[in-house]
Amino acid sequence: MAEETENAATLLARKEYGRAVPLLKRDLDKYPSNPRIRLQYADALAGAGQAEDAVVQYEQTAKYYEDNGLTVQAIAVRKKAEKVRELVPSAKGKDEPMFEHSVPKSPLFEVLSGEERDALVKEMELEEHGEGGVIITEGQPGSSMYVIARGEVKVYTRGPDGASIYLAKLGEGDFFGEVSVLTGKPRTATITASQPTELLRLDKSKLDSALARYPGIRAVLDDFYKKRAEHTVEAMIETMKKRR
Repeated sequence: MAEETENAATLLARKEYGRAVPLLKRDLDKYPSNPRIRLQYADALAGAGQAEDAVVQYEQTAKYYEDNGLTVQAIAVRKKAEKVRELVPSAKGKDEPMFEHSVPKSPLFEVLSGEERDALVKEMELEEHGEGGVIITEGQPGSSMYVIARGEVKVYTRGPDGASIYLAKLGEGDFFGEVSVLTGKPRTATITASQPTELLRLDKSKLDSALARYPGIRAVLDDFYKKRAEHTVEAMIETMKKRR
């Protein structure tokens, strides 16, 4: 009886994966086209050590996102599948490409060639944050940029009196942190997760690895920074400061 009333999301949060699996399987049987439930089911299977089944569910979820044009989300899910395969080499599942559509729905990828996008995606790591989690902190050194695969973040900066000032929220497909990677400047804002959030993180060291093979990426990123800076978090901060 306890299992019937137990909340699967709560069990996942407590990492009680074995108990969450049957509840999520029941929900998935009832709503087989719901990608959120299938992804939770895959997470529970992976946590419970059922790697082969988890990979299958991850790939089905990624295909759903891919078919619906949500390619950044598909990338994030396939990163999860990769991690399961690394931990358990016997895990079955076709090694799918990170994305199949020509351009993922994120400004970061739109100006790159197919080979350049593949090179960057390969170097990205999946990073997860719970609600309220601090992703980057104003004033600290920064060597990573991020694309939001799932969830939402809020952007804050410090006012003249040191109080925190809310600037904006960013959602799926948006990116941030690129200026620190390109210029080496400290972080100009604090960014926190306003809900459970998954990010694709690109570290500068990994970017440098991609640049070694595809030097054209540097020119694209520099041009992007100069011509489209009005869309960045840093531009919002500068505009706000000029109004003081």
